[in-house]
Amino acid sequence: MSNAQAKQRGKSPIEKPQPGKKSDTLFYIAAIAAVVLALFFVPKALGMLNMSFLADGAGLNKLVSVVVAALAGWICLLPAQGYKDFVELAKGARTEWRKTVKPDRDTVMRTTMMVLAIVALFALLILVLDWLFASVLRGFIS
Repeated sequence: MSNAQAKQRGKSPIEKPQPGKKSDTLFYIAAIAAVVLALFFVPKALGMLNMSFLADGAGLNKLVSVVVAALAGWICLLPAQGYKDFVELAKGARTEWRKTVKPDRDTVMRTTMMVLAIVALFALLILVLDWLFASVLRGFIS
């Protein structure tokens, strides 16, 4: 059965691996290695510049190191198919976020009052149960 026939019958087509396509695992390993190496070597390189605001252990030194490490990892993940799927997911989430409708002031006030009432009710219930259990416990101890 071909992929077109499988789609017509409602079955998922069998995907064949494309020849010459590298595995995403290689890209993930390269990204992790790039981040680790950047976090190790960038602070040392910045410390060798002998600039006071980039001295080894300074806050700006750490910030630059993290930014360079993140960029190195991101660049290594660009060719990965999983990264492309994640980007498509993020774009879809952004599209759905724009479709949301913000509630009006009346709705926000009503739901806020309802939540506060329920919290007060449960606080009162816990207060009564605490008092009840404390009095029963005092009765056993005395």
